[in-house]
Amino acid sequence: MIAAGAILSYLHGSLSPEAEVAVTTFQAFRQDLLGYLKKCSSGKELIEKGFESDVELSAAYNVSGCVPLFTDNAYVNSR
Repeated sequence: MIAAGAILSYLHGSLSPEAEVAVTTFQAFRQDLLGYLKKCSSGKELIEKGFESDVELSAAYNVSGCVPLFTDNAYVNSR
């Protein structure tokens, strides 16, 4: 939900009630994404299974200039 809210927060136009909830959730947790992701059940499960670096990666926000584009069954940089 947090990831969906992050994406939706950049889109223009009207949002469904569900989309508004996602955006509001993202905005509420934006200042400490990693902290909250580590506390949620999915984050805890990933950490227990040895995938803490995946949780850390999922908390990285606006750190890449790459915009992936799905072309010919593969993702490529759209730039």
